[in-house]
Parts: sequence; structure tokens; C-alpha cells
Amino acid sequence: MSRTSPSIWRRVLPHLAALLVLALCFKLAFWQLERATYKDGLMHDWQDAPAVMLDRDDSIQPERYARISASGYFDTEHHVLLDNQVRNMHAGVHVFTPFQPSGSNRIWMVNRGWQPMPQRSNLPEFDTASGEVTIHGRLAEPPRVGLQIGTAAALDAENWPNLMTYFDLDNIRQVLGDHVQDRVILLDPDHPAHLSGDEWQPVTFGPERHRAYAFQWMTIAAVVFIIWLVLTVRSFRQS
Repeated sequence: MSRTSPSIWRRVLPHLAALLVLALCFKLAFWQLERATYKDGLMHDWQDAPAVMLDRDDSIQPERYARISASGYFDTEHHVLLDNQVRNMHAGVHVFTPFQPSGSNRIWMVNRGWQPMPQRSNLPEFDTASGEVTIHGRLAEPPRVGLQIGTAAALDAENWPNLMTYFDLDNIRQVLGDHVQDRVILLDPDHPAHLSGDEWQPVTFGPERHRAYAFQWMTIAAVVFIIWLVLTVRSFRQS
């Protein structure tokens, strides 16, 4: 028994390895296709999003990416700076300013775009209108990271603006109250309160890249299968 086991394993292991590699390639390929379908849905929602007026009717729950308009007031003090935002190879932050529509209890965190911050000790300075303003923008999910290590630190309620490594609504609500909404507003790049004028994109890269990745994984699977088939046929001829 002990003399035949190594021989059996030498014959079986290459086939098991090939099957595992093929299964992994197919899994990754189908995952990329799922991501492509998901990105297609995001882009479709962005293109066909309705226009909504945010007013004192707090029962309205606008759809994702809805094109919104609202008149109200910026909170000129409680800014949240989302760290690790890169623009043209330069380090910086995205500036989130609370906005409350006139006659409404809701508080919306408004992403006003990018600001440079080459040193963490020097927070960027920017102006914020103190009177009633009308804003236009898009509703979006709060920003998330692909891989989060640890949790966001609690905000310092006595010193503003606050720098956040991860955008954490729970931490923001602990300071600004429970009326802070689940979604954020991407301020229209043409608005005077926007700080960089960059156009917003619903996705970082489109579904076509995911499909290209899926094709690559399927190609790798095909190559592995051909190599396995050739080696298997050769081993049978030699036996």
C-alpha cells in the first residue's frame, strides 16, 4: 500500500491542480461579469435619474442619483474632510458641508469637491456662503473604500473642520444629530460653492473594464485546459 500511494498521488495531483485553477478562473470571470452588470445598472440609474425638489416635505425619499434642487443654508462651521483623495497625482480631501433645506429637519452632507492638502497638519481653507442659497446636485451613496482597516475615529465636536479617514455617518450623527441623511449630495460642479469644478462620475471605471478582466480570466482558463489536455494525452500514450 505504501509503495503504490506515491504513484497514485503523482498521477492525481496534476489533475486536481488543473481543476482548482480552472474553477478559480471561472469564479473570477463570472465575478467580473457580475460587477459589469452592477456597473451597467449604476450608469443606467445615473442617466435616467429623475429631478426632485428637496423641500419641507420630509416624507419624500428621492431615488439614488436623483437630480436634486433645494434652497436652504450651509452649516458654515461643521465641515468634514474626507482624507486620501487623490487628484492629478496630488494628495487632498473631499469637503463635506452640512446643508439643511429651508423648512426641513433633514441635514444633507454635501460633497463640494476636492481641495489640496499636501500636509495633514495644514487643513485647507475655503469660503462657505452664510445666507440662503439654492443648490443643485445628485444624490449618491456615501463614499466607501474597497478595503477598510480599522474604524473611523470619533469627531472632535470642539474643533472644526474634522478630518476623517473613512466616511462614517454614525460618527457624524453623534455630533450633528440623527437628522443627517443616509445619502449625500454631490454638488453640481458649476455651483459657486463647488471647490474644484470636477465632473462627477457614477463609477470609477466602467463595465467594459470588468468585461475585459472576465475575458482575461477565461483566456487563462482556456490555456490551462489546453496544457492539461496535452499533458494528459501525452501521459496516456507513454503509459
